[in-house]
Amino acid sequence: MKKLNAYFEKKLQELKNDEMQLAAYNSLDNTVVIAGPGSGKTTVLTLKVMQLLEQYITDPRGLACLTYSTEAAREFKDRLKKLGLQKRKNVFLGTVHSFCLSEIIIPFARLYPKYKIPQPIKIISEKEKNKLFVDQQYEGEPKLVDVDKERTRNIKGISRVAIESYDVALRAAIHFEELLFEKGYIDFISMVKLSVEMISNEAYIRKALEAKYPWIIVDEYQDLGKPLHEIILTLLNSTKIKVFAVGDSDQSIYGFQGAAPDYLLELSEREDINRIFLKNNYRSSQTIVDASQYVLNSTRGYIASGKFKDYDADLEFFECSSGMNEQYEKAMELINEFHKNGVPYHEIAVLVGSNNNIADLSELCSSNNIPTYSSRQTFRTTDLTIWLQMCAKWVIDKQKSSFDDICFAWKNFIAHKYSVDEDEFISIRKNLYTILNESISYENNLAQWLSYIYESIDITDIFDGSEKYPDEMENLKKLNEFLDDAPMPLSIKFLAQLGTPENQVVLSTRHSSKGLEFDVVIMLGMEKDSFPSYYDKTERELDEARRLCFVAVSRARKKCILIRSQRLPNKYGKWFAKDPSPFWIALKEFQENRKQ
Repeated sequence: MKKLNAYFEKKLQELKNDEMQLAAYNSLDNTVVIAGPGSGKTTVLTLKVMQLLEQYITDPRGLACLTYSTEAAREFKDRLKKLGLQKRKNVFLGTVHSFCLSEIIIPFARLYPKYKIPQPIKIISEKEKNKLFVDQQYEGEPKLVDVDKERTRNIKGISRVAIESYDVALRAAIHFEELLFEKGYIDFISMVKLSVEMISNEAYIRKALEAKYPWIIVDEYQDLGKPLHEIILTLLNSTKIKVFAVGDSDQSIYGFQGAAPDYLLELSEREDINRIFLKNNYRSSQTIVDASQYVLNSTRGYIASGKFKDYDADLEFFECSSGMNEQYEKAMELINEFHKNGVPYHEIAVLVGSNNNIADLSELCSSNNIPTYSSRQTFRTTDLTIWLQMCAKWVIDKQKSSFDDICFAWKNFIAHKYSVDEDEFISIRKNLYTILNESISYENNLAQWLSYIYESIDITDIFDGSEKYPDEMENLKKLNEFLDDAPMPLSIKFLAQLGTPENQVVLSTRHSSKGLEFDVVIMLGMEKDSFPSYYDKTERELDEARRLCFVAVSRARKKCILIRSQRLPNKYGKWFAKDPSPFWIALKEFQENRKQ
């Protein structure tokens, strides 16, 4: 093995101090790592990737690391680069969708015409997909999100997990999937479902994957749903590929996208799987750890093991007489109090139920001179926005971003429309270097900087009507609208630091808080029918709401505050008395038991 860099050595030594992390790192069998909040799962994953590539996988073979989102993939790449990962062929780091498209659909679709995959491959944009769906006027008026969920789960495979279907949405799902094919499109769901079918049926495809990827690493397994689960089960049963998966069924909170904790549980219970449970929580105090477990109605045995393990943490409860505005005012009062006592703004998070709550709270904070950062913008983090962020970082500080990475990423964008030889690539590099250096004159106005970049390298020519990147131009439009609506011009520093609040209070929905951590977490909307939602009726939905509360509480290191209203209006403006959320009741019971 090559000499390790200092950062790798440091992280490896930290890992060796945790018996279970070390067991996961040393496991060379099929492995599932059950990683609770704050247990260091990303460190385990990234060190595992480095270990396999340096010690056990001989070039030109590699591995595939599958993540939940583009943002997660980017973070993973950044961490691996910091650990010293060198560029190497046959190393895939990206989402399940991008893996299925680049490694299965594109290379094998023409070889197997029986699957009737439209040629050329055209991915429908979200805008076109929404219009096509609305035009159908399906009986019962199911929502597209419910139809897509049923499409995701409606797969014939080898998993024994059975999840009840919503019949109205299921009927629409079957027709809508056929309609997409008739129109010559695939979408992100169908590309994964087609990949499941092709891998299951075609030995040649399985052999090709086995030759290229002796290991498949999966992050956040509980979030990735049935299609990925069927792929993994098939590869385990029919190839020599080994699997290293990390996840936590207690943090499965994306049921609306088709995810369920059942799939991770089924995988972990296989006889050919080495199951490892990470019990040490390096984030929170023991009080917060215990409180989060109390919400689950189950003790997982988590042990606070970080620097805050003995911190005298506390849960606080505040009741407002009526309305969300009182809750917002109380939150601002608490923020000011914590900040006055030395807590940085970015170490305070306010978790709410919806993006509308975020918008209202953000406006109120702004009028009271409290800087805020929304964990979810109106535009999405995509391949192109990540590339623009890399460019912004490089313009500000050439040590913060790699110009080589910027150029290779741009070459990949161009390649889906035009072939690029070596001489042309040199010319592209020179042109990019000149454009980015000259763009510094617009650094104080992000909208002007983006406009200059768009025009100088003709973003529209590459992405408008793109079959591979169908949503990028629409997403850029949303980014421009976001900048137009900003109360004052934003500098390119905003884009460079996107995802990293700087002295700003973080406003987030409960779902979007997953993966984040703060000294203080303030949870609003703790009424019955608000959390869990009035629409959460089934046992499965209520269990997921309970897991969502577990996730929200476990974001805190030192303090968790819950706020509720005694009265709230309905959509017609009529006020009703509101009982506390069952989670409020449970956590208050925990607090009272603790003080006895």
